[in-house]
Parts: sequence; C-alpha cells; structure tokens
Amino acid sequence: MPSHLHLKQPRHAHFIGIGGISMSALANVLLQRGWQVSGSDLSRSSLTERLAEAGATVYYDHKPSNVEGAQVIIYTSAIRPENPELVRARELGIPIYTRGELLGALMEEAKYGIAISGSHGKTTTTSMVGLIFEAAQLEATLLVGGELDNIDGNVKVGNGEYFIAEACEYFDNFLNLRPNLGVILNIDADHHDYFKDLAHVKRSFRRFAELLPPTGHLVAHSDDPNVRDILPGLNCQVITFGLEPDADWRAVNMQLHSGGSSFDVLHHGQKVGHIVLHVPGQHHIKNALAAIAIGHINGLDVETCAKGFELYKGTHRRFYLQGEYNGARIYDDVAHHPKEIKATLETAKTFDAKRVISVFQPHTHTRTKALMHEFPAAFVDSDMVLITDIFMAREVDTFGVTAGMLADLMKKTHPNVRHIGTLYDAAAYLSQELRPGDLVITMGVGDVYRVADMLLGKESMEPAANQQ
Repeated sequence: MPSHLHLKQPRHAHFIGIGGISMSALANVLLQRGWQVSGSDLSRSSLTERLAEAGATVYYDHKPSNVEGAQVIIYTSAIRPENPELVRARELGIPIYTRGELLGALMEEAKYGIAISGSHGKTTTTSMVGLIFEAAQLEATLLVGGELDNIDGNVKVGNGEYFIAEACEYFDNFLNLRPNLGVILNIDADHHDYFKDLAHVKRSFRRFAELLPPTGHLVAHSDDPNVRDILPGLNCQVITFGLEPDADWRAVNMQLHSGGSSFDVLHHGQKVGHIVLHVPGQHHIKNALAAIAIGHINGLDVETCAKGFELYKGTHRRFYLQGEYNGARIYDDVAHHPKEIKATLETAKTFDAKRVISVFQPHTHTRTKALMHEFPAAFVDSDMVLITDIFMAREVDTFGVTAGMLADLMKKTHPNVRHIGTLYDAAAYLSQELRPGDLVITMGVGDVYRVADMLLGKESMEPAANQQ
C-alpha cells in the first residue's frame, strides 16, 4: 500500500463499493474538490443516483475495465481481495487505499478533526454535533453514516476549519485517523469476523485513544465499564459524560416520552442548561451529552447546543417513521446488536401502541453465532418477533448457523417468535396480521427496511422471477 494519499492535486479516483453510506460521502467530498470520480456497486440506490447527478460515473457491476484510467483506487473492508477490479488495479499498478486511509487523509488536512467512535450511536451523535456546529454558524465538513434531512444526504462540505466524521472500528479503520478530538460512546464485542474477543475490541479502542495528541481531547462515556478500562494513563485530556455522579457532563431530571425527552445538564455538578430532544430514548440523552461536551471544547455554550438539538429530528434508519399500513405505524432502525435492539425496543415501549412487533434481520452468520445467546433477552419488550433469514453481507460461509436456530432458541423464553423466511414472506404475513394501533419496527443493518417499502407500495411484495 502507498504510504500516504495526497489530496491537493485533483485526480481520477475510482471507488469500489461506491454505494456504501461512507464511501458515497467520501466520493462526494472529492467531487466537490474537483476530482474526477467513478465507482462501482452491485445495486442502484438514492446515494448512487445522487452521485451520478453530481457528475460521478457509476457502474452497476464489478468489471476489470471499470478501473481503466483511474489514478487512485478506494475500497471498503467489505470488498474481497479477489474482486476483479482490485485484481486489475494491482496489475496496472494503480495506488490502492482503504476507505479509512482516505478519511484519515481528509481529516489530517483539516485544522481540527473530530472523530466519533463507539460500538453504537455514532451516526446519531455525529449528526447532533454537525447540527450544533450549524447552529453556531461554523462551516464544518460533516460525514454521517446515514441520511440526514438537514443536509439533504450524508455529507456536507465546509470550509476546512472543522472536519467531523464517524470513526469505524471495523478492521481497525479508525486507526488511520489523526483527530484533535476523539469520542468513545461505548465499547461492546462486535464485528466477530474481525475481532477475536472483547479484549481485542478494547485494545483497538485504546489504540484509537492513543492517537490523540497531548493537546487533544477524548470525550468518553464513563458509565460504560469497558470504556473506563481503557482510560488510565492516556496522554490527552479526558472529559467524561454519563448519568452517574462522577461524570464531568451529566444529565439529571430526565423526562422521556414518545416524542423525545428533556433533561437538565450538569457540568462538574453545576446546572448549566436545559435540553429538549425530538428523538426518543434514554440512549439519545447520552449521545446528546457527548455532543455537548464536544461543543464546549470548541467554545460553544449549552444554549447554542440546545439550538442544534432543536434542528435534529432524527437520521434515516434510526427509529425512523416509514409510514402507516392499516392503522399500524411502521418504523425502521439499524439495530443489529443485542444492546442496540434492547434500547430500540425500550424506546418503542414509550409509544402508545397496542402491540410492538419486531421484524429482525440478523446480520452476518459470525455475529449471529457469537451473540446467539444474548439475542433472546434483547426482545423482552416486543410482543411479537419475526426473524427473517440472515443477511450474509461480506461472508461466504454460514458457519452452521441459521435464522431458524435463533428463532428456536428465542421460543424457549419468548411467547411469540417465528422464523418468517424472506423479506417477502415477512411483508405478506404482516399485510394480513397488522391492526390499528400496532407499532412495527424493522431492525437490522441489511435491507430489512424493504419490508416497509413493500407494505407501503414502494416495492412489489412478489419477488422478481430471477429471485424465485
């Protein structure tokens, strides 16, 4: 791999997997900097269409010829080494970089880089921080791991002063970054196709924290024991947030309801403001505390932060209302880890719903196998659970695990669980089952959101002939 990616001179960059939420954002940044951009993906989406409208050349296949003429190749960790475009790029001697290396190069050239990491909550917190900076009229570059209506997508290019982005731990991608300010929201065992165990995950987050210079800051969730474990001996300045009394930034007098929440903010035990959030769930209060700490480090008061939260109404695929079917409200969320699922369903219970129905699409066989015995307890607040087939993503092996096995295990402790099969099966079942007052939440980082699309008439409930 080349040692460093130089960005000053616009060139032709080709993105393998350009339709990914992060890859599309990075491609957009280069487009706006005058680069020629091409890329490939296997499926069309609003992200790829938006890129094409902005001037990118998008191929909906992976062919060796797609890389012809490119001067730089960017690829994601999901792309396998035998990908024909990667193979051809190596043959041609085109410099090849990971998504994380491009993100690191962009962050390094900004005057102040903010990298937001954690096993859960990165997209929401990054969105909140971006809108706080927006309220303060600071023209930050913002890269979000989801679609944010406030910026009409997943990226906003600023003036170079501030660069705010999610820091993904998968394959240690976040170790390519050189931020001035880092955030660790939480640490859990995940990405089991890369990390060997929780200790391996914690070592990576410790290395991420060690990237920060002595003049830099780490904003850390001190309620999380795994986060606390990696803090001792760091050279940077550590600022903590949480609900426990020892946190530097703390929320008290919390009021939670279906439309959001409110709370008082304490800084070193002193009340410094009151916050109203328009997104529900206690986990969002913690995300907001992290965002407030980031704002404060950058000279913003809590009143300005409150104006940013007033702008934030949610990010797509984060407890996002898709619509109604037969009087039932349908939401979608990327929750795929047991802790995320539990938090999402606890939030759903704050709504006035006759039944909470979960449609869960397990993501990868490695994660399903590793967390098999943690999933049952995560669904305690769901009245009915439909489990679809596992979304394989980057895997080529099932590791002897099926969605049916997970359903059978959950049936031992949950009264109403079934393995439903395909997304088409789930949509067909719900079309007959849903009643007024139900709340449906589709959960998973794959394409389970399509169940709502089918129910709402955006997609056919009948699979195409070549899918049958």
